[in-house]
Amino acid sequence: MIKIIVIFLFILTGTYNSIGQTNAIPVINQKEESILTSKINNTSYHLYVSLPQHYSQKDTIHYPVLYILDGGLAFPIAHAARTSLDLFGDLENVIIVGVEYDWEKSYTPWMTKRWKDYTPTKDTAFDGSLGYRKAFGLNEGTLLSGGAPVFLKVVKTEIIPFIEKKYRTTEDRGISGHSFGGLFVTYCLFSTPELFNRYGINSPSLWWDKKVMFKIEKTFSEKNQSLPVHVFMSVGSMEGQSMTPVMTAFADTLKSRNYKGLNLTTHIFEDETHMSVVPAMISRTLRVLYGSKKE
Repeated sequence: MIKIIVIFLFILTGTYNSIGQTNAIPVINQKEESILTSKINNTSYHLYVSLPQHYSQKDTIHYPVLYILDGGLAFPIAHAARTSLDLFGDLENVIIVGVEYDWEKSYTPWMTKRWKDYTPTKDTAFDGSLGYRKAFGLNEGTLLSGGAPVFLKVVKTEIIPFIEKKYRTTEDRGISGHSFGGLFVTYCLFSTPELFNRYGINSPSLWWDKKVMFKIEKTFSEKNQSLPVHVFMSVGSMEGQSMTPVMTAFADTLKSRNYKGLNLTTHIFEDETHMSVVPAMISRTLRVLYGSKKE
């Protein structure tokens, strides 16, 4: 009997080693949180991290990383979606990082900081928008745009190195955002296209500053014939004239360029508004950019 048990344990050990150095039993719901205070812009960023179900610091496996903006709103949805998709192996093993500001009970710090970080140019007219100030209870002069170049430096030289030092990552990086976040992701695509491999551009505020992103993309196209990245663009059908047709026009422009290596997927979510579309677009972004390649 003892001999049989020893043989069984030997076989079991061999099986475990044959599948690599991952945990034999999935560990779900692995989440962590860190706070990084930038030395560049003195802003504190909350980094919410969702780990693959087999993730362990003890093994040698490294994983791609998806950075999601507006993590306070988007991260819980993304974590729940990846936990669900993992049930039947519908998703690559990917580390998801939600990037957020220090806010809990007021929209004010969230709106003012993202307004600055996510906008690529200064638009004085919108900075003084009475409608936005009333909606979020903001004082005059609190909306200051045009900080995307600085925030991009924060992402590149502080946030990414922090995550890559703490976790077992590869250089396969993705970034996804919604609304102003989608605007920033578009800005990243044409400012440092080599920094990320996969881009989720959802309900992007491409109307910003007289559609300045169309000009930025045009300048890029005049100097570059290739754009070897995977891009998912989406919008809700009920988002209005400043959003839905502008997103589709931008996508059509990208298609017309015939960039070498560009893998572009677009989708319009029927009967969804600017905010109701958020859960759907997060799930679809994960599936399009990180859907597992099954036989």
